[in-house]
Amino acid sequence: MRVQVTLTDRSGAVFAGEVELRPTTPGVRVRKNARPGDNRSAARPAAPQLDFTLNERAFMKAHGRGSSGKKKFALLVEYLAKGKVGVDIQLGDVQRRWSKMTSLLGNFNRKFTNDAEEDGWVDTRKKGVYMLTTSWKGALAAENG
Repeated sequence: MRVQVTLTDRSGAVFAGEVELRPTTPGVRVRKNARPGDNRSAARPAAPQLDFTLNERAFMKAHGRGSSGKKKFALLVEYLAKGKVGVDIQLGDVQRRWSKMTSLLGNFNRKFTNDAEEDGWVDTRKKGVYMLTTSWKGALAAENG
């Protein structure tokens, strides 16, 4: 993404220019003076491969253990949607499956749904129906970082 920047320092001098911005991986520092297209500017951790053929308990154990409730909620929605953005997942289905894994996930709290939505990992079209957004992989990055 190309942006135009205008800065004014304390003495009133104005600086302007165009800058190329690119998405970064959360928790990864970008090197000073990094140039667009410079692949050495940020070490990018490999995203874990998701195996949706695993049963839900094994999937949640592999990716959700030690995570916050909002991450676990997003991961369970992700599992039910098989990683596909825009697939409607009923909150009742999430709660039913969650309740079968309380020893692994802890107790379900409706606050997890709001927190995951605020982070942009899930969205809701109508009450009780959730879907993954295009930034759902942020839940994985947050899990690892």
